[in-house]
Amino acid sequence: MNPDNTLVFSTFFIVQLLKDLLLNSFKLVDHLFVLTKGGPNNASNLLLYYIYENAFSYFDTNYAATLTVVLLAILAVVALAQFFLFDRRIHYR
Repeated sequence: MNPDNTLVFSTFFIVQLLKDLLLNSFKLVDHLFVLTKGGPNNASNLLLYYIYENAFSYFDTNYAATLTVVLLAILAVVALAQFFLFDRRIHYR
């Protein structure tokens, strides 16, 4: 096996793993809410659950809206970085 192909494959695998961990972690709010509701002493609290808690439990909608805008900005920066910085070429042999 060509060492260059191994390096490309391992780099691709690590980038995909990091992308999945970062972007899919924002989709786990329903599991967290059903199972632990933040866990003991907020040990398993996520940002989306924190936003939900501020908006609907503490009725602090201004703070929750601000956190939502910050979250969307972070996700937009990650998506744009992935789109522009990573190589999109397809190699056929």
